[in-house]
Amino acid sequence: MFGKKKNKKVKRKKNTLQGWLEALLFALVVVMPIKNYTFQNFKIPSSSMEKTLLIGDYLIANKWKYFVADPERGDIVTFKNPADPTYAQPPEKYAQLIGPVFWDKQEWGLKWQEKKNVVKRVIGMPGDTLEIKNKYVYINGKKLEEDYAQYLDRSGFFGREEIVWDYDLRKFQGSDVNFGQHQGVMGNRDNFGPVVVPAGAYFVMGDNRDLSLDSRYWGFLNREFITGSPSLIVFSQGEKPVNSMREYLIKERNNLHKESSIRWGRTFKLIH
Repeated sequence: MFGKKKNKKVKRKKNTLQGWLEALLFALVVVMPIKNYTFQNFKIPSSSMEKTLLIGDYLIANKWKYFVADPERGDIVTFKNPADPTYAQPPEKYAQLIGPVFWDKQEWGLKWQEKKNVVKRVIGMPGDTLEIKNKYVYINGKKLEEDYAQYLDRSGFFGREEIVWDYDLRKFQGSDVNFGQHQGVMGNRDNFGPVVVPAGAYFVMGDNRDLSLDSRYWGFLNREFITGSPSLIVFSQGEKPVNSMREYLIKERNNLHKESSIRWGRTFKLIH
């Protein structure tokens, strides 16, 4: 006799639309809150924070830290660059669709406009009077001791061009630069100020002082733009950092790049 047929469970296949909707729901409910409010990963693209952070360092930043506390002097912070335009420029050419997505009305295409993530160190606190004399920082008349700062242009040959703070300059159009009550010529890279840091803002600088585009050039960093603090280098690969301005200029002008290597000693290194 034939045995009884076993009832087989039929697996219902999900249709494509349902799969996409579930993935989107997961991203909105689980992934996005983690990314937006806890941790952020990114790669160091420039030499402005050498030798604390090197080109090719892959970082994890703690975004929760400044939800419960304010930055302190000496903290390394990640932030949205105030000097980047908030909206696609020129404004008459673009129409905002949603968030950072804009429509190019002349060339009929999409443009993504979002402020870049930047890493610098907090130097001036709200209310501080800050001045730079012969490269060294003075806070409220007292020289700031900084064992992390490095200076490649030891001759002082470069960096003599005037720094101008002016909201009307073309390069700052559409941006969120904050010059406080200051306007006009602020000095130069190595002799700057004095300036008074306004309430709710900070003066930030790169550790590699002669090669950093920082608050000296685009003003004070509003508290609202600070997104977190880098806490861990998970991986690092790149060239050895340059040790002089001459070496840097020769390398950049001639596009000379040495062989990149993995920096095992920086893997899973805590950032202080």
